[in-house]
Amino acid sequence: MTRVDNITDTALRTFREHYGDDGITKDAIFDYVYGVLHAPAYGERFTNDLSKALPRIPMAPAFDAFAEAGRALAVLHLSYETCDEYPLEIVAAELGGLESRHFRLGERAMRFADDERTVLIVNEHVRLAGIPRQAHDYVVNGRTPLEWYIDRYRVTRDRGSGIVNNPNGWFSNPEDLIAAIRRITHVSVETVRIVTGLPESIGV
Repeated sequence: MTRVDNITDTALRTFREHYGDDGITKDAIFDYVYGVLHAPAYGERFTNDLSKALPRIPMAPAFDAFAEAGRALAVLHLSYETCDEYPLEIVAAELGGLESRHFRLGERAMRFADDERTVLIVNEHVRLAGIPRQAHDYVVNGRTPLEWYIDRYRVTRDRGSGIVNNPNGWFSNPEDLIAAIRRITHVSVETVRIVTGLPESIGV
């Protein structure tokens, strides 16, 4: 397998010259860019530009801080299927123990039980409680990861073909759905923590 770098030699020279550091690598630049793209200040400054052209990457004063954050974010986002689980509490809607079948999704979409969105109704049997506010602060393409799950993880039937899309088949065990939701909650919360710690200045 041949490795192909997405960072050009010209970009590498530009970064090294700007920061006066020949130790900067292409991987570090990639991480830096990923970190800068998550900075709130970046979105605020280049909102209009991003709707018309390719992203412009500023030379922030704190290269190492953005590179370190970008590296942590990349690891976190790439491991969303295997990362730690946020300790959401499983709440049974009825008295009695829960069985595997109680965790299966139906045709009714998952939904939040309260205005603060701290409780997620998975189905008529199961709820997940303790969703933190930070889980709603990380947005990807207009929705939070939890909102994407609510939209996609439901049983649907195409009216024309009659083909059924059943996400229950995506899990070896019905309970694995809960682990997946806990993981994307962890990803959201950790992303917000890392982004909140980014330097305020992104340079010019």
